[in-house]
Amino acid sequence: MEIKLRRIPFSVSVSLSVLSVLFVALPGFSVKADEVVVGVTTLAIESPEREASLNVTLWYPARDSEKTTVVGGNAVFEGTVAQKNAQIVSGNFPTVLLSHGGMRSAQHQSAWLAAKLVESGFIVADVRAPSLGYADARIANDELWRRPIDISTAITALENNSEWSAYIDRQRIGAVGFFLGGTSVLSLAGASIEKESFIRSCDEIDRGMDCAWFKKFGVDLRKIDLTGLEKKHTDARIKAAVIIDPELTTSFSDQSLGSVDVPVRVINLGAQKTIISALNASSLASKIPNSHYSMLQNASQHSAFSVCKPKGAFILKEEGANVEICVSDIKVGRENIHNQMANEIIEALDRYLKK
Repeated sequence: MEIKLRRIPFSVSVSLSVLSVLFVALPGFSVKADEVVVGVTTLAIESPEREASLNVTLWYPARDSEKTTVVGGNAVFEGTVAQKNAQIVSGNFPTVLLSHGGMRSAQHQSAWLAAKLVESGFIVADVRAPSLGYADARIANDELWRRPIDISTAITALENNSEWSAYIDRQRIGAVGFFLGGTSVLSLAGASIEKESFIRSCDEIDRGMDCAWFKKFGVDLRKIDLTGLEKKHTDARIKAAVIIDPELTTSFSDQSLGSVDVPVRVINLGAQKTIISALNASSLASKIPNSHYSMLQNASQHSAFSVCKPKGAFILKEEGANVEICVSDIKVGRENIHNQMANEIIEALDRYLKK
């Protein structure tokens, strides 16, 4: 199966002055550490599964090009500064596939983490699923099997691409996922969602994140086609996984969790009393042989999102949206929690993907 990859124009606005990022000296860099910056480009990958193109934001250690861009900024959220289409530095880098968000998540919410991973010497491919609208509830469950396939498709495309393949260390490929992205990463690690368990996921309060949405649009999990859910999506190229607040934790079969043979770091955002039931992954982690579970006690599920702008909460309130997205970390500071989260993720990837 041929998978084509092409560069597409970057669609975010350019602002701010030149980024000055000091990197830790890392093996494989052919330039001085203080000359390395966060580079970013956007690629279009042909997806046979979707019969359409997938957008992948590629983050990488780069030479200073002085072409600064801001990724993911909008009226509510701060963006992440990087250098657009900068030349990658020479080297062979561990590579992370990144998947963030639920069925209807905004784009670029993981940009903050991608930049921190690059600063630690990783190439990062942020695989963005097509956006679903509020009225798309009837087709939303296809994402449960399409998103793992998206990630595998991105790996294949990067490995086969003449521009990028030389920089990818194929023996050190990891995956990091938040929310439904965490569910996808766990599927790639070898776990499988049990069809009957998933069908029952909206029978009990708090088991499914999207049950109210499905109910509003008359989606009955017992009557939709879930054939794709029964297929295995294990990708042996992924050597390590980090999952943060994964969804549908009680829908995975115990047998498949016990067969996962790559190391998995499982992180919940919050304390035992504050983690919502639909995202509590402590029981799931206990069933994976080579796993490590931890909680970021001072975080919340909203801590995974970008830092909000000063008027972000006001805008959300005016639009009737959940202001907790912006104010949940006001005492500790979202940047501080991001640093804690990134440190845990990077520590796990460094350990699991070491040469």
